[in-house]
Amino acid sequence: MSTSLQILLFVALLIAAAKGTGSLATRFGLPAVLGELLAGVILGPTAINIWNMHWLSAAGDSGASVAGVFKVLAQVGVVVLMFVAGLETDIQMAKQALKPAFWSATGGVIFPMAGGYVFSRWMGFDWQQAVFIGTILTATSVTITAQTLMNLKQIRSRAGSTILGAAVIDDVMGLIVLSLVIAVSTHAGQSGTGRWHALIIPIAKMAACLIGIFVAGPFLTRWLMKTAARMHGHHMEVAAALALAFVTAFTAESFGGMAAITGSYLAGLFVASTPSHGKVIEELRAMTNSFFGPLFLMSIGLDVNAWQLGGHFGFFTVLLLIAIAGKVVGCGTGAAFSGLNRRDSLVVGVGMIPRGEVGLITASIGFTAGLVTRDVYAQAIILVLITTLITPALLRYAFPKEQLTASISETAAVEISL
Repeated sequence: MSTSLQILLFVALLIAAAKGTGSLATRFGLPAVLGELLAGVILGPTAINIWNMHWLSAAGDSGASVAGVFKVLAQVGVVVLMFVAGLETDIQMAKQALKPAFWSATGGVIFPMAGGYVFSRWMGFDWQQAVFIGTILTATSVTITAQTLMNLKQIRSRAGSTILGAAVIDDVMGLIVLSLVIAVSTHAGQSGTGRWHALIIPIAKMAACLIGIFVAGPFLTRWLMKTAARMHGHHMEVAAALALAFVTAFTAESFGGMAAITGSYLAGLFVASTPSHGKVIEELRAMTNSFFGPLFLMSIGLDVNAWQLGGHFGFFTVLLLIAIAGKVVGCGTGAAFSGLNRRDSLVVGVGMIPRGEVGLITASIGFTAGLVTRDVYAQAIILVLITTLITPALLRYAFPKEQLTASISETAAVEISL
């Protein structure tokens, strides 16, 4: 069977499983994204292990594997998903949420890292391993949170804007911390000059890239969207917006050393400030919810084997509690310090719990650099999965019921008027 036919059948199976379990989850009052995530867990190595099926494990006639092609589709999916999250962000609300976003991100980096370091040292790890374990806990990826906020119609709320803003700031802070740890650990035997050189270059690249994106991004976006609107053809604005998202995501990761999702989210913010944003959102939302979103959510479960925990269940359990409490307390405290009320502060803390692909990237870098063992790496992967799985349900119940009811009523009124 050719690779293209394998992919067609595999994607059809994943979409059907994701949407089916998502629908089942909503019947129990849970977010659809939680059901879609669980579908990936069931099909992955934890239960069925679909990758062991002969027609998937064997390479096709082109030499490419289904797993390789699927991972590419999932990576594209997360970029599109965060681009849509940026599109649906209320720009004015985001500006008002800049202060709480900064303090939430700061607390969300300090608390988990300190907790992870102290506990790891107490368990007998050396200081380099303990610092890196703490670093893994600082990572935040709110792709799942953004999807849940969109489903709950809360992405434009003050708490939603704070979460998305804090995620971008958290990404930058986390990469700075990661650069610090890698530089100090891998250059411990070098002179002070070599160590500082390894530390300053990544931070300088990141800062230069962000400055370049923020300076040139809005201008280029306005020009691109105006040009697309004047061109003849169907869906020109959407095509231009997607091209911008992919280029910005590429720039952020290749030149700035940041996650690609940071660039796509910023591109979404830029497009949201143009007159074409309504048309772009309308045409991308259906494609995201029906194709890219499910593929990304399924990919998380398919990548993880929960049986790799082995005999370290006690250590893992405490580390998981530190990961959850560190974000809830750290981000919630930062949000409360900057003026958010108690309920919104709790929502921000819960929304920052998932580690997602950022946590996986951080753990992978540490494992490749020899800073953590294979056992710790496996536990980090399971931790990423669990924090991602529990967030949609926790976030659903963190929002006040009257706020969710009001949002649903407003949406229904809009649909009736249309």
